[in-house]
Amino acid sequence: MNYAIVKNGEVTNVIWLLESNAGDFPNAVALEDRPVAIGDTYTDGRFYRGGSEVLTTIEQFQIEKQQYEAAIDELLLLV
Repeated sequence: MNYAIVKNGEVTNVIWLLESNAGDFPNAVALEDRPVAIGDTYTDGRFYRGGSEVLTTIEQFQIEKQQYEAAIDELLLLV
């Protein structure tokens, strides 16, 4: 599993670890499929890049789906 090494709220490295070895790296935070990169920030259990939360692909697709559904509903009201 990929982990971010976080120091002072900033991602300083991204590494691969066995979950059983994660305890050897106290600053390691599991990424859970998030495309986190060096320089991202970590605050209150969430990763951020440029002020926006770093989402998994599924989370991003869910947001886009909701936006498309809202746009379709709006278009249907015009018909």
